[in-house]
Amino acid sequence: MGWLIAMFVKKIIEENAAKENGESEKDCTELVQVKKAIEKLDGEGKTATVLRNDEKNFMLVGGGLNGKYIVLACLKGKMYAATNKYAVPKDSIELTVNGKKETYPSKRCLNLEMVLEAAKHYADRGALAQVFDWERP
Repeated sequence: MGWLIAMFVKKIIEENAAKENGESEKDCTELVQVKKAIEKLDGEGKTATVLRNDEKNFMLVGGGLNGKYIVLACLKGKMYAATNKYAVPKDSIELTVNGKKETYPSKRCLNLEMVLEAAKHYADRGALAQVFDWERP
């Protein structure tokens, strides 16, 4: 008997700044695909990856420059932003997400390890990892 468990995330949509249509979409069948897509984010050529179940349930991971990322999640149509529960207040950080430069509060700028934890939890279970505070943006 196989142990293949259906993933909550069905599609991975990667922004491709160099391509004319701007993105590529593929089926998501394994957690390793989520990890690889996020690790490609560099804050310049690739600045956003969307982990999608449907239009009301998705997670956007953006940024990547200098190892800083943001995570936005939509669950049942409600948006949430991941924040570091233990962040020390610092200056805001400028990141490019989905091709747009914006300034984000430092508590919302997470490192790769944190982002991968949030994405793994969401992709696998369709839930927000409780190691973060999730604020309404």
